[in-house]
Amino acid sequence: MLKNILAAMMVLTCPLVFAAESVEVKALKKDMPQDVVLMIDRIIECNHWNGEESTNKERIKQIESVRTKLGCDALPDDQAALRKRHQNNYEVKSRLNNAEQIFY
Repeated sequence: MLKNILAAMMVLTCPLVFAAESVEVKALKKDMPQDVVLMIDRIIECNHWNGEESTNKERIKQIESVRTKLGCDALPDDQAALRKRHQNNYEVKSRLNNAEQIFY
């Protein structure tokens, strides 16, 4: 049982760790305000989980659980609020747009 749980944890977390540590993502987050850094991470993680498909009921539950924790359904509204907060900062807008193009 523990082996199955550990395997599931690796499946759920490894792509996210890799994405957060990639050179591309680090460059997007460099010198950005903390709220933008967190949004970039969230965008990339939601992109990953939104692209996951499964016919396995247990896996579907895992995917939905992660998506719920990340607040993926609220992401467009949260991102719009962040863009408004930084509306005069072209670099923030550019990096958020670039984050939307990353899928891991």
